[in-house]
Amino acid sequence: MAMASNRSRLLGLGLLILAGLVLYFLSQGGLQSLSLQLVAWQRDFHRALTMAITNFSGTPSSTAWITLLGISFAYGVFHAAGPGHGKAVLTTYLLSQGGAVRRALALSFAASLLQGVVAITLVVVLVHGLGWVTRQAMGSVVWVEQASFLMVALLGAWLCLRAIRQLRRIPASREQAGHAHDHDHTHEHSCCGGHHHVDPSQAADWRTALATVVAIGIRPCSGGVLLLGAATLLGQFMVGVAAVMVMALGTALTVSGLALASVFARGWAERQLVKQNSLQRAGRLLSWAALGGGLAIMTLGVSLSITGVTQPTSDPLLGEPPGRSAPAERSSPPAGHPFGG
Repeated sequence: MAMASNRSRLLGLGLLILAGLVLYFLSQGGLQSLSLQLVAWQRDFHRALTMAITNFSGTPSSTAWITLLGISFAYGVFHAAGPGHGKAVLTTYLLSQGGAVRRALALSFAASLLQGVVAITLVVVLVHGLGWVTRQAMGSVVWVEQASFLMVALLGAWLCLRAIRQLRRIPASREQAGHAHDHDHTHEHSCCGGHHHVDPSQAADWRTALATVVAIGIRPCSGGVLLLGAATLLGQFMVGVAAVMVMALGTALTVSGLALASVFARGWAERQLVKQNSLQRAGRLLSWAALGGGLAIMTLGVSLSITGVTQPTSDPLLGEPPGRSAPAERSSPPAGHPFGG
């Protein structure tokens, strides 16, 4: 019995450590050299996209169209494979809070597509509506990303509050649910209405899911903003819109793979906890994991917000390291600016 208890504690602690490591690696970019290499590859992708849309504008053809969309999709896949605060929030959320496969896929696609939609809206309002140049529109992204960081911090605080409430309810329901749960529940996570077990469908309700999508997706893809700016100058704005949405689709496919891995890891940990403990104890450990995940997300949001205020010339929000050559990049033409989100 004591050995099973120790194993359950180790599993719960391991789940928290895994979430923390994923959060740290995805938000900080892992090794500095890898992050710098990713930025260099992003510049290459940006030049390829600029050439593709320029070629399309000069000689529209099916080949030029397929080339532009293909490069856009490839960039979306590549960029999503790199570090970023959106992926850090999503994976930590799914690891610590739980969620079904369909919900994980929905969150991934909704957040990625929202980034593309926000980029399009930003260009429509600022460039087409107010007459700003692309460089000015890019500057406004800083304010939008600060709103994203604030929402991430608020999301983490809400998850912490919900986990604390869950932990407080567990002792109160122990005597009422003990015998009935031992008889009626199976190890397949079925639930008869008690509050002791953190059911994925309850942990990922639509309000929290919506808040997660908005917190991640409200930060526009800066690469999409740049591409749309170039498309506007070439008189091919709608072509740029299509390319940005294809880019978002590529991002969504990659992020969804990471989300599914988080769901399967969480499911394995839950099954191990339920096998070695009563449902009451397993639910309590999962609630503690939910609290740890909420704290990690809140800390990330606060940290990124402070960094954005104190280092406004850096671009840390999607995992790109603050480049030492940032001032030079900002003074260079838009086509040489590395992609951001």
